[in-house]
Amino acid sequence: ARYWSLPYGEPDWVEIPAGVFLMGSDPRKETIVREAEQPQHKVYLPTFYIARVPITNAQYALFVQATGYAPPEHWRNGRVPRGKELHPVVNVSWYDAMAYCRWLSEVTGKPITLPSEAEWEKAARGADGRIYPWGNTFEAGRCNSSELGMDDTAPVGVFPTGASPYGVLDLSGNVWEWTRSLWGKDWRKPGFGYPYDPTDGREDLDAPSDDRRVMRGGFFGFGREGAHVVVRLATDPLTWDRGLGFRVVFAPMHSAL
Repeated sequence: ARYWSLPYGEPDWVEIPAGVFLMGSDPRKETIVREAEQPQHKVYLPTFYIARVPITNAQYALFVQATGYAPPEHWRNGRVPRGKELHPVVNVSWYDAMAYCRWLSEVTGKPITLPSEAEWEKAARGADGRIYPWGNTFEAGRCNSSELGMDDTAPVGVFPTGASPYGVLDLSGNVWEWTRSLWGKDWRKPGFGYPYDPTDGREDLDAPSDDRRVMRGGFFGFGREGAHVVVRLATDPLTWDRGLGFRVVFAPMHSAL
């Protein structure tokens, strides 16, 4: 359990230093370029902290036990599936993930939430515009994508060579991860395009439930193209799926600086 600590399952935090990074895809480097990822642009983010790995079943179980919150649909009798304690929690909606964040914030005293798209992408690729967390070339043994043939989640942290420049793990493959950022209502075309602007309404946590939220990172059923750090997909925040989980972030409060 070195990726979190008891009693609350608080994650092992990785500091992502303040600075500029390249967000979006570069058509000169990428083989498949999607309009939603264009244009590549520079984004400045202040320092924040992100969980080294996705939230696991064991961590989510602590939340369920403490609050009486409904467990994921596939947990029999409300229990984590046997042998899956160290796997990412799945079958959780965006609202479930946010409920977990609120609880963890209360018990730890830290302002914990889901990452924005920009925070997620910077943690995944660093400042140099790379295509995968580890570099620009796909290598099947570095992540749980369809090339591996598992067709299921893997325990968190078992692909150390897939680490991002900051040492964050499981950012490509394994499970899609919820972000707090809005996509818009039409799944085919983002209402919130690039350049990324956190002040244009895309970070509204109270948007109606027919506004889709962005998912990042690919999952075990997607191949190398889905494992690109720039890939943006979106789904209804009420959705839950066996390939969809989340990780969390917090930014130090300015008053504490």
